[in-house]
Amino acid sequence: MNGTPSKKQRAICFFALDKPWPYLVIACYILTMALVWAGNPVLPLETLSRDGWSWHHVPEVFAFLFFGIYLASLGYLSAENLNYLDSATLILVAAVGLTYASVTSYLQMFRIVLAIVFVPSFSGYFAARFRTIQKTRKQPATT
Repeated sequence: MNGTPSKKQRAICFFALDKPWPYLVIACYILTMALVWAGNPVLPLETLSRDGWSWHHVPEVFAFLFFGIYLASLGYLSAENLNYLDSATLILVAAVGLTYASVTSYLQMFRIVLAIVFVPSFSGYFAARFRTIQKTRKQPATT
């Protein structure tokens, strides 16, 4: 072989399937559903449980954090700076968040579910993107 990656390897890198993030999203979602099916136990803190927070929200927040990190590690994004491709990915985050919130919540909880979705997703996305850019800028130029 001449060292060039195969089409399969390029596709895996492009969709970031070689990273742990998509699998952590799936695991957290399964844990979320298991907690919901187990009776949706409320958190032991009275102030949070009074507002409807329960144990299934913890892995749900982590799932969206990992989802943002996963999208930040897609192979088509620049490792040197933010560019217009980031806007396409952020639109995908917004579309997934709005769809998830509209499907899983009723009208009164819509804004709370949006916060559960958007804050971790965007935080994870920008943290991972800025870390990648910072690592790339610290590396010495190779010629």
